[in-house]
Amino acid sequence: MKPIKEVELYPIVERWAKRHFGLFRTHINTGLRYSRIDVAGVRDVGGDLSGDIESISIEVKRGTEPFASVTGQAMGYRVYAHRVYLAESRQEAFNPVELQIASNLGVGLVWIKGKRCVEVLSSPFYTPIPRLHLLLLERMALARCQLCTCFFDTGHTTRAFAPNVVRSNLAKAYEQEKGVVYWNMEVAHRKRSLKQRLSAKNTSYERRYLCADCVTLLGSK
Repeated sequence: MKPIKEVELYPIVERWAKRHFGLFRTHINTGLRYSRIDVAGVRDVGGDLSGDIESISIEVKRGTEPFASVTGQAMGYRVYAHRVYLAESRQEAFNPVELQIASNLGVGLVWIKGKRCVEVLSSPFYTPIPRLHLLLLERMALARCQLCTCFFDTGHTTRAFAPNVVRSNLAKAYEQEKGVVYWNMEVAHRKRSLKQRLSAKNTSYERRYLCADCVTLLGSK
């Protein structure tokens, strides 16, 4: 029997995670500057009075590598996500020592049994580094509105500014019933003056978003 490739496990885990965790957005092999996340997902947890979300990172393995090493790798993604999991394809269940290692490191476990998945150990909740968390979400075509703080769909995964947002034109965004992205020049100037960010004069990477609902509110009479 031909060994299954790791990449072939990603869709299996993604489909399961979407149902199991109630995720409204999932991505496979999400690339970031410092690493790539095999399966990432986002779910709403804020109830009726907030737009809070939880992000979940899942490291997927075939069960052929040293357990403590891959568990440590999964743990590292807590700088990006609120909950971190290791999903392994294996014939036998996790043994007591493996459960102890995962519990000690604070990593949830998912058993991939053929085309089925079972959550064996839940992940604790972590507070990711804000800049990395927002970058992960932007790569998943989600942005935080500066006014209502809800996360909304920017509509694209390869370019963050299309097609559901308009660039720096509130009137146009209101007319088209879209969100808007704009650039904060004051913060950019401060970072440039302190050499925290190398950029040309009058250039800013400090992008901020407003969702379509807040654009409508601001533009209404």
